[in-house]
Amino acid sequence: MKFLLAIVLLVPFFYHAQGYKTRDNANPYKLMFGLGWSIWDDDGNPSDLFKVQSMHAEVFPSRLMFDYYFYKGWSAEGGVAFTRFKGVKPVNGQIGVKGFGLSADVNLKYSFNGLLGKGMLDPYLLMGVGGTVHPAGDTLSKAFYPTLNVGGGINFWFNNAIGIQVQSVGKIGLTSDFFGKSDYFQHSIGLVVRLETVGGNSEGEFKKEKLKLDVKKRKIKTPRKGRKDKQDGDA
Repeated sequence: MKFLLAIVLLVPFFYHAQGYKTRDNANPYKLMFGLGWSIWDDDGNPSDLFKVQSMHAEVFPSRLMFDYYFYKGWSAEGGVAFTRFKGVKPVNGQIGVKGFGLSADVNLKYSFNGLLGKGMLDPYLLMGVGGTVHPAGDTLSKAFYPTLNVGGGINFWFNNAIGIQVQSVGKIGLTSDFFGKSDYFQHSIGLVVRLETVGGNSEGEFKKEKLKLDVKKRKIKTPRKGRKDKQDGDA
């Protein structure tokens, strides 16, 4: 978990230290939405990161997220997810824990899609905060606690609008036992849809139309008095 935290913090800064020639200022999207499955790894054993037998999940979609893109790879993600502990899989090393788990998170994300040429692969790192509701039957964890989130994922884009997202996030419980029994991993997979524009406003290359104020002096032609008088005298 500590190693993952270091990666999330340092990699974006190394990337921005490169020359501007390697980066493209065009936005790939403005808003992104997703619906998928939330998979909780809360067995209390950090060495078994992807042990399927210890993961809690539902057969129906259990995660909803949205993402707002800022600029140059940075975006903000908000999401909610839940699962059901049925008492048959370990929760912090305990069997028989039943109830619902609910999480709500806000994360800052950094995407490497621009570095890869804005193609099919869109890997990213994230870091943020959240809150977790946990079953009261787990005597080693609080019923509710805030979390520090660190992780990453990858979007596989089929076209400019539709893709599949796979994500893994470590949730560090901000409790008295830091890096203790309130920590868990939350994995997810689901369908994502992104919108390139919002409200008809073009993002793309950030082209702005310049409005010019016409201050050029214009001469107003008026008939000369002398010529008019002369014409009147001749008459």
